[in-house]
Amino acid sequence: MKMHPFESDFAKALLLLLHCTAVVTTDAFCARSNQMLLPTQTSFTQMKLYVDNSEGEEQPHSVWYNRYKEYQSDTLDDYDFVLNDRELIESDPALNLLSSEIGVKEYFTKQIDLSHQENIPFSVLAERAFDTIEDIFQHLQRIPYENGSAKITPEEELTRKTVVVLGSGWGAHALMKVANCNKLRIIVVSPSNHFVFTPMLASAATGTVEYRSMTEAVRSANGMIEEYIEGKAVGVDIGKKRVTVRLNSLLDQYGETEPPEIELEYDHLVVAVGCKVDVKGVPGATNSLRLKSCDDARKLRTAIGECFEYASRPDVSGADREEERTRRSTFLIVGGGPTGVELAGELYDLAEDITRSHKGSYPRLRNNVKVVLCHSGSALVPQFEQPLQEEALKSLRRKGVEVILNTRVTELKDGYAKLSTKKFDKETGEKGRVESELPIGLSVWCAGTAPVSFVSQLLDQLPDAARNADGRIKVDKWLRPQMDDPSLLGSVLVLGDAAACMEDDDFLPQTAQVAGQQGAYLARLLSRGYDLETTPPALPCTPLSPCDIFYDPMLTEWLKLRGLDVASKFSFLNLGLLAYLGGGEALSQVQVGEFPLFAYSGSVAFVLWRSVYLVKQVATKNRILVTFDWIKNSVFGRDMTRF
Repeated sequence: MKMHPFESDFAKALLLLLHCTAVVTTDAFCARSNQMLLPTQTSFTQMKLYVDNSEGEEQPHSVWYNRYKEYQSDTLDDYDFVLNDRELIESDPALNLLSSEIGVKEYFTKQIDLSHQENIPFSVLAERAFDTIEDIFQHLQRIPYENGSAKITPEEELTRKTVVVLGSGWGAHALMKVANCNKLRIIVVSPSNHFVFTPMLASAATGTVEYRSMTEAVRSANGMIEEYIEGKAVGVDIGKKRVTVRLNSLLDQYGETEPPEIELEYDHLVVAVGCKVDVKGVPGATNSLRLKSCDDARKLRTAIGECFEYASRPDVSGADREEERTRRSTFLIVGGGPTGVELAGELYDLAEDITRSHKGSYPRLRNNVKVVLCHSGSALVPQFEQPLQEEALKSLRRKGVEVILNTRVTELKDGYAKLSTKKFDKETGEKGRVESELPIGLSVWCAGTAPVSFVSQLLDQLPDAARNADGRIKVDKWLRPQMDDPSLLGSVLVLGDAAACMEDDDFLPQTAQVAGQQGAYLARLLSRGYDLETTPPALPCTPLSPCDIFYDPMLTEWLKLRGLDVASKFSFLNLGLLAYLGGGEALSQVQVGEFPLFAYSGSVAFVLWRSVYLVKQVATKNRILVTFDWIKNSVFGRDMTRF
């Protein structure tokens, strides 16, 4: 699926804005027209009965009913009562819906505090807007080449630099999408022949969406990519600008035992190899399942189905085997970050779906399925603000997920896990740890990351100053690692989880959002022809860089007009965080740079979560497929077949 000229970040933002506005406006119109859901109306009718039968005593529901009447008549100005009385809200689903409605009204009616507007990165926003215009222009230029009506001339071929891209994740995929292949000869090397929308891996592992709905083939990302090689980089010689690639072993049943190795020469090597799961030396943890790739999600989905089938066997069907039946259908998730929390929420949804009476595949396991989330920290999703951390904990526990904080997994064996929980005695002030065992049927490791082996091989050829304490590669503001030979500066570029990039005296987080922005930044840096040996990188035919065959006078004048005769440093634009909690609830923390817009949890945040994930799909085909997957599961339930 080719990228449409208007499938850019800027266009996606406009689409998201229109989508959210339509959803909220429709919801508000229905609410103001007294066309709310039937259970809500019934509950408020019951609340009115409480008022009539209270014999003068003010009951909690009667207070809410009076509040609701004030809200409907637009006489309620103080929303704090509604939004802060969480225990009362959680006691009744109707009150929960009303809280969400009032929360939306408060957000759209209150004036946003602009006292810290200096935190809004206006210069970065303006630069991204102009970059989007430039990207659209390049995509329009690409169309004749993709449909075969134009070809690269021999003269253009001489000016193309060879860029070898290692990886097919967020950073590499963004680079492929944005790169101008009239000027760059892109060769992609990756053991995976597709890009996967990783935030939805938990959904794929539980059958909410299908794998192919959230993936895009590397060869489809950009029709002008020179070549894709399915393999893995196993060595590099930065002096000779040469990388060694071991091809994937294919057609094993036909006799290919030892896959061959090839060497590729490059002008620029882009290292976007990502990271691997770090089990931190915990015994038995290597046997746990992971959730880093589409293959991991496929294996986890199969294992989940096998766990339910294992717990449904006749040998544990009796009342005296209740404990064993529960053990077999107990899922342990290690790590309370966004991945672990979203997987817990998705497993809750799956369990609710497949254990329904008469409709679910495993109704007899209704009281046996157990989801346990183990986190070594004192709060879930530490990347979020504290109120949202607390909401995540309350939401999961309210659904029946067992959340164990301040606890490390010390050993994993067949059928159980050993836990070590931090304890503090308030009376004596003594600290210690309590050891325990947890019977489990399946464990998923979602805690910690570590660099892949190729990063270590590359660091062996770089100066010691390029090695970060956690094993990643330190890069400068233009994503270049230090080199012993100054003439090689800029020949190797590192981004994403493999790079340790400083901004405002702190390292950027290892997130898809950072990697995607770095990939687009590098694509523009290379496409514009900056001389990466100079600091800062400068355009050809400028006082800082001599003319060469890569000089493009029209592009150079455009960039000079924008004040980009020297390359701007990479700036990360933080747009916030999202996480799904299950049961139609989510967390949303929306911001622009360091300027917060709003933070919300619940059903409204769930609408935003789905809207963003839908808009951020890499192609129109994926948006359609994901939408149909959601509709299919809502109507027919999840498919528990295994192959």
